[in-house]
Amino acid sequence: MADTAPRDDAHSVPLSTVVGRRDLDLATVVAAGDPGIGWAVVSELDDPAVYLRGGELLLTAGVNLPATAAGLRAYVASLVGAGVSAVGFGVTPVHDTVPAGLIEQCHQQGLPLVEVPGPTPFTAVSQAVGEELEERRLRDLRRLGEAHQALARAVSDPDPVGRVLRVLAESLTGWAALAGPDALRRTPSAPADLSELSDLLGKLTSVRGPRSAKARSGDDEVFLHTVGTPPEDHGAVLVGRPEPLGITDRAVLRTATALLDLLARTSNEAPPVPGRLLTGLLLDGGVTPATGPLLAELTHAGPTGPADPTSIAGAAGASGVSGTGGIAGAADTRERSGRSGASGVGGATERSEATEPGGAEYRVLHAWAGAGRHTAPAALPLDTSVLDHTGDAGEGRLRAVLADRGEDAHRDQLDELRLHGWTGALSAPVQPSGLAGADRQAAALLVRARASGSPLLWGSGTDPFDTLLDPDGVDDLTRRVLGPLAADTESARTLRHTLYVWLTRHGNWDRAAADLGTHRNSVRYRIGRVERDLGVDLADAEQRMRLWFALSRRRP
Repeated sequence: MADTAPRDDAHSVPLSTVVGRRDLDLATVVAAGDPGIGWAVVSELDDPAVYLRGGELLLTAGVNLPATAAGLRAYVASLVGAGVSAVGFGVTPVHDTVPAGLIEQCHQQGLPLVEVPGPTPFTAVSQAVGEELEERRLRDLRRLGEAHQALARAVSDPDPVGRVLRVLAESLTGWAALAGPDALRRTPSAPADLSELSDLLGKLTSVRGPRSAKARSGDDEVFLHTVGTPPEDHGAVLVGRPEPLGITDRAVLRTATALLDLLARTSNEAPPVPGRLLTGLLLDGGVTPATGPLLAELTHAGPTGPADPTSIAGAAGASGVSGTGGIAGAADTRERSGRSGASGVGGATERSEATEPGGAEYRVLHAWAGAGRHTAPAALPLDTSVLDHTGDAGEGRLRAVLADRGEDAHRDQLDELRLHGWTGALSAPVQPSGLAGADRQAAALLVRARASGSPLLWGSGTDPFDTLLDPDGVDDLTRRVLGPLAADTESARTLRHTLYVWLTRHGNWDRAAADLGTHRNSVRYRIGRVERDLGVDLADAEQRMRLWFALSRRRP
């Protein structure tokens, strides 16, 4: 039977919306709910189900429609089993009307059936579905932007937590509550009694518990998400409404949860939330000259540049974490990590002559801690307040914005983090406008750092391609690109070597033959075999580039 449950608006459009379009003139033949349509596809196969993913409006003129009742029953059953949302049957030229047997089987098996009139081409139906999906996507983007603006304004409210909860409830058309360690705050429409969820809340706030969950409470489906990462006891946010959350709804919930986490950190004499900086990030799309000094203050950068590197060691000594003697002491007893670094790839750029107002430059840190013992992120000697972290199954992940203090100081800092149980990767120094690219850069470098087991600092002197994939990833890529040429046989080795030399000589047959010590016709024959075996055209520069990358990165 067709799925009549609400679907995510961003990925489907109700069948009734498609049928209701006057330009299509569709007619409902079998009504079986109002399923979501993910796309419209045309198929005249005897059994198209194997080529479908579910959620489609299947358009057919019945060219190969089974003639027997048993055949029609099996045809409709296969469509239902594949998750097809509805069938659109085009009348003329094969059938003047929708076959009665098909109508009967759709009735019996609960599959919606609509008639597509002769003047309406199937392409018009597909285009209409695409237009409706795009309209819903744009609508969700507008709704997400409006919700983010409202949440940003809520931070500056005299009661920011209460305002964030109210905005969250209004944006999701439901109710919201914050179950903190000491009190329960709720919006007016929230249920008075949430005690039935207390056991689930206890699991969420435990150190090894899940970070999110959902449960039924009366007529509502309740979504729960921790605020912060245990053992930091900031509680959990609850959102309830009858319908499930869609993609846009979950994005709004994640933003609200992050804001509630920030607000929770402002209690107990913590520094106040930088409302102007947060508002600038959400509404202005980045750090502006007006908010740049706030970023410098949060990362302890000086007014015209980074702070004194010795302040890092002071921060480490004051962190209260046993077993460490500050960065300077740790550096004396360990080999420096990541000295070679990596060159600029992924959006961040090297230090430039032109600087933005304020002069300070920053690096983005990404770090990972395994399931073993490691220092809590809040106790790490990072000397910055611009930090967020997540955790799952005992592991930890964090990212932070640090004032640039020079490569040597940051290598010491990475070594210090390693003693605390964290493997880190630092981007190149950038101006505030380049932080987004630096974030991507550090994230890519962390993959390499985890694979090698050593922290890394983005610098100069290392091939930038070495940071794109970990060693296992390179091996997998070369196997997939080279295909049969990756085999450990004499024939494959000969073809690999010939291709490598030919590419080195930029496709010059005579020079490649001279390097290989063979006749040019032998080189032509081998390159022809490569093209046939791989199904590629080596006249295509992109194909040559892919094969050169695979050959040059392949490990023996």
